[in-house]
Amino acid sequence: MRKSVKIAFYIVGALALLILGYFFAGWPTKSTDTTYGITWSKTYADYLGIDPQAGLKAAVEDLGVKYFRIPVYWTEVEPKQGEFQFDWLKAQLDEIAAHGGKAILVVGAKQPRWPECWVPDWAKALPTDQEQAAQLAYDKKVFDTFASHPAVLAWQVENEPEFLFGTCGRQSKEFTRKEISSVKQWEQDTQTAGKRQPVYTTTSGEWSTWLEFAGATDGVGISTYRVVRLTSGMIFRYFFLPPWAYTRKALIAAVWAGPIFVSEMQMEPWMTHGLTDPNDPQIAETMDMNRMKSNLAFASEMHMPSVYFWGAEWWYWMKVKGNHPEYWDTMKAFFAGN
Repeated sequence: MRKSVKIAFYIVGALALLILGYFFAGWPTKSTDTTYGITWSKTYADYLGIDPQAGLKAAVEDLGVKYFRIPVYWTEVEPKQGEFQFDWLKAQLDEIAAHGGKAILVVGAKQPRWPECWVPDWAKALPTDQEQAAQLAYDKKVFDTFASHPAVLAWQVENEPEFLFGTCGRQSKEFTRKEISSVKQWEQDTQTAGKRQPVYTTTSGEWSTWLEFAGATDGVGISTYRVVRLTSGMIFRYFFLPPWAYTRKALIAAVWAGPIFVSEMQMEPWMTHGLTDPNDPQIAETMDMNRMKSNLAFASEMHMPSVYFWGAEWWYWMKVKGNHPEYWDTMKAFFAGN
C-alpha cells in the first residue's frame, strides 16, 4: 500500500473515531434546567372515550403540567368551508391560562396523531392551488383568533412535514416554507412590546438531519422514540443512541436551525391496532412501568431546553377506564419533582 494511501486511511479512521466519540462517548447526567410538558389531542381523547376537557383539566390540576402542545386540527375547526368551531380550543386554552400555563398551537395539514394528515374532505376536493389557499386561510383564522390569548407561547407549523409517516403524501417543501413564513409575518405584524411568539416546525429525532427548514423557523422540535414497532410487526429498539447523542447533535444543528427541543417524547405503547383494552398484552411490549421510568430518565439526561411527553391521553385513559393508575401516578410524581 502506498504511503499516501496509508496516511489517508489513518486520517479517515481518526476522523471516524472522533465523530463516534463526539456522539457516543459520555456519561449520563441529569439536567435541572429542562422544562417539561405534554401534547394533548382532543381527537385522541375522543377516540379513547375520555372527556377531552376533563382530561386536560386533570393534567393541569392533578399532574401539575404547565406546558402544552395543542394540535388545532383543520378537520375539527373547519368541517365546512368558512364555518369555524373554536369553542373546545378556547376552553382548553382558558383552562391552561387560569393556572398560569402556556401552549404551543399546532397548525397545518400534517398534525400529531394518526392518520397524521387532517385535511377536511371539502378541501381535498379542491384543485391544489385552491386547497393551499384554503389551508392558509385556516392558518390565518386560527392565528387571528388566538394570537393574543395569554396561554399561547408559540406556533408550530406542520408536524414532521418531511417525514413520510401517515396516510398522506409529502406536502411540497415550497408550500411548507410559505406557511412558515406567513405565520412569522403575521406574528411580526401583530407583536406587542417588541416580543414575538416563536414559530417552529418538527422533525424525526432519529431519521432526520434536523436542518430541513433551517433558517425558516425560530427553532425545531424533534420526536424521540426508544422502542418502535415496524410495519412487519417486529419491535426495534434504539438502544445504541444515548441521550447525549441528541444533545450534541442539537449543538451542531442549532447553529443553522435555531434552538432544538423535544416536541414528542415517547411515553405510550406503539400498537398495531387501536387501543380498546387496557389489559391488551401488546401494550407491555413497547411501554410498561420499567420502560416509562427508563424514558423519563432518558429525557432528564438529554439536556434539552424543553421536553413534551407523548401519551398523556393514554395515561388518563388507563387510570379512569382501565383501573391502571400507576402510569398517571408515575408522571404525577415526575412533574412534582421537576
